[in-house]
Amino acid sequence: MGWVGPELDGRDKKRPGTEQGVPQWANMAAVQRRIAPELTERIVLRHNILRHVSDSQPIGRRALSQRIGQTERAVRREESVLREAGLITVDPDGIRLARDGEDILWGLAEYVRLLIGTGELENLLELEFGVDQAVVVAGDSDLDDAVKREIARSGAAQLRDVISDGDVVAVTGGTTMAALAAEALPLRGTRDVVVVPARGGLGEDVEKQADTVAASLAKRLGGSYRLLNLPDDLGRESAASVREEPRIKQVIDTIRRARVVVHGVGTALEMARRRSLSESEIAHIQQLGAVGESFGFYFNSAGEVVYTTSSLGLRLAELSSVPTVICVGGGSSKARALEAVLRNGFSHIVVTDEGAAHGIKHESGR
Repeated sequence: MGWVGPELDGRDKKRPGTEQGVPQWANMAAVQRRIAPELTERIVLRHNILRHVSDSQPIGRRALSQRIGQTERAVRREESVLREAGLITVDPDGIRLARDGEDILWGLAEYVRLLIGTGELENLLELEFGVDQAVVVAGDSDLDDAVKREIARSGAAQLRDVISDGDVVAVTGGTTMAALAAEALPLRGTRDVVVVPARGGLGEDVEKQADTVAASLAKRLGGSYRLLNLPDDLGRESAASVREEPRIKQVIDTIRRARVVVHGVGTALEMARRRSLSESEIAHIQQLGAVGESFGFYFNSAGEVVYTTSSLGLRLAELSSVPTVICVGGGSSKARALEAVLRNGFSHIVVTDEGAAHGIKHESGR
């Protein structure tokens, strides 16, 4: 593959997008685009192969070629190069990522972002919504599951960068959040981190519930966790009663001390149905102009809260006192939802994909 930039092992090196990383990587990416555009295409292709192998290993050559839109002959050629470089292994079951391939994938994803020019979209999001940092990964997670994993991986990297000793980390549930927990790496030199659910559980899919995500993330980080073990759709009277139970009160007090919050985003209609709201309630939410949801709050296109569900856990007003709030989610179908949530202004970092970012760019008219 050839040399494509400075250290690409993103597990141990400072990621591009933070202080010293940006100028060096961005300058080299700009130079490479101008003097060797054919090399840029090759790097992007090989990165695409690596992330699809990572997402579906072991994977056969035919299935891989279909997923990345290349001929089997082209995949065989790239497979040979990547195998000789020690980044993949090939056996009768299919293609797998080697340890070196796992290591390089983290840093390579960041370099590819610079190569394909997602920086313009990141700048747009930062200016439009006033977030401290935007990360836009290549592709559209609505069309490619590997992109969702890339979002999760980048979100996990952002989280790892901001955690300090003794921090309480609160997380919501959802598919992307579950993937983020699975991609998190053990913290080095950081102690006494506690992970908690930001809200109660939602839906019947246990793997996606906030409690499960919190426990999984804590184990991956090497921290501890506290769980609510309660549904998110408790009625107001039930929530008020349960809130006074000693164990629940202790967990809620811990949630209130969160210094880092990581949350997903859902469309208003999708989340209303996941909460099993009645058809009349769903119609009411739509009449109110709700397009996005997070933390049980439904937002219109201006970022205003138009509907609220009762729940234990973090309240929207409390997010203003949290030092770091990371919003994670993508897909062109969630562009309006993501825009609505970001307009409310409680998130400091957003990690998304080109599908959602281009949708927001189109909506904003920029």
